[in-house]
Amino acid sequence: MTLESLKPYEHYFVPEIPRTPTNRYASIILLRETKSYAIFTTEGGEQQDVEEVPAGLTHTEPVTRLVMFKRKQVAPERRTGKALLRQYGVFPFAVKDRQVVYGEEAQEAKNRIEDCYLTGDLCTYCPDCLIYGYAAVEGEGARKARLMTDTCFTVRPYEVIQRQIKFNVIDEAAHTSGTITEYDYTAPGVFLPAVETTVDLTADEFVYVLSNILRTTRYGKEGSRQGFVRNHVLAIAFSDVELFANLEFTQAYYDAFVDAGVDLARQSLTLADFLNHADAVIRRLTTDLPGRLTLVAGEELEKILADVRALNRDEERLARFLRDLNSRSALFTSKMKER
Repeated sequence: MTLESLKPYEHYFVPEIPRTPTNRYASIILLRETKSYAIFTTEGGEQQDVEEVPAGLTHTEPVTRLVMFKRKQVAPERRTGKALLRQYGVFPFAVKDRQVVYGEEAQEAKNRIEDCYLTGDLCTYCPDCLIYGYAAVEGEGARKARLMTDTCFTVRPYEVIQRQIKFNVIDEAAHTSGTITEYDYTAPGVFLPAVETTVDLTADEFVYVLSNILRTTRYGKEGSRQGFVRNHVLAIAFSDVELFANLEFTQAYYDAFVDAGVDLARQSLTLADFLNHADAVIRRLTTDLPGRLTLVAGEELEKILADVRALNRDEERLARFLRDLNSRSALFTSKMKER
């Protein structure tokens, strides 16, 4: 069920889920933009996660940056995908006579998969498990992820994008108020350049990953109350090697802004500022790439994004897409367990 806009690039994907690596990389190059206050910290931490790193690739003075760890990026996107699978009737399902069945037929099967959720009960059969991988599951072993990313960093220094905010509680009976908590926040309008690299995915698996990125809007601590993030896709790159690290991406943007005379300690940045430098930054980072590269941007990228959005708006078509994707994943796992 390959999307029409992806057909010119079909040869960059695997025709079916592979048993062994073939090094077909499809990288989603994006910007994560906070649209509300957000908290990026490890569980239980009172202060947000920061790291001192070289500011740029050319301008190498040290700077302290806010960091967003890999798990804080991928876990929300996985939850988005899992919720979608449940919503459109993928769970429960069962593999019966080398076929995947749903509905009443699945309910009657003894080996049915009731659900799949992070992190305590991964099913090892669904698209999420086969794409994003899983650590040791009792009786199932582990599976290496076919999606890679790493920690991403803000372009502007932590000190200028951080806010210390206190919250008060009102006692209606006593007519008094008092501070109940104080948090270290990231301000709205902060950008974190990032790359999510898929490896050896089918075209439909890639659409599933891209859909999860476009659909996911809540990241970080207290995501149900704040932490709204908008993901802007700048380009899709097909290659046989990984492109560049998230830190390099941020550093290249830092150099571009400084060379353009932007005072990053005082001037805020907009999406337009990043878009103006995107082509030059990506070109700089991929010029000496030790492998092939096909970059999709501009109108061709917009066609792909429009196709993915159209798929997600069509309930009947999306339900068929997800069941077909799940069936191929479940059959692959079932065959592997028979070997």
